[in-house]
Amino acid sequence: MSDKYLTVSEVADVLGMLKENVLRMAQHGALPHPVTINGEPHFPKEPILRRREEEDDAVPSAGVYLSTGEDFFYYKVVKASHMLFYKNWPFAVFSLWDESLHIRPWLTHLVDDLPDHETILLSCEDASIPEVSLKDLPQPTSIVWGYRSVGQYDLDVTVAASNVSH
Repeated sequence: MSDKYLTVSEVADVLGMLKENVLRMAQHGALPHPVTINGEPHFPKEPILRRREEEDDAVPSAGVYLSTGEDFFYYKVVKASHMLFYKNWPFAVFSLWDESLHIRPWLTHLVDDLPDHETILLSCEDASIPEVSLKDLPQPTSIVWGYRSVGQYDLDVTVAASNVSH
């Protein structure tokens, strides 16, 4: 890294993303506009490091950018640590950056019902994630057993461990 500027590769390493996404984010204004040094784009170091510090509390190292014309949205990706079966349906068990444990339907979807947290995308595409029993988990912060809005069964009643918020 140079003293005041970072290359696209260095920014990608610092922020944990692909080089293409670095350029796309700069194009949409999510990162500072790069300057050209020796024919290559370079980014001011301080704003990139400041952004990294702001995101350091977030364990995920990936995200999804959705663009609609002038607007774009960034969703952090949280990977499931375990799979849990309830009434023969699979559910994802995951921890957020604050170490709170959550259980949601085993679908890749947006998780927007977590108190005091921004919307995240739950990634459950890895079939090699180990299975776990609910009794083997520490006390989850929240459990949602189903969503009618995405066409999944409501699973009769929302059931949760004691003292768990929904």
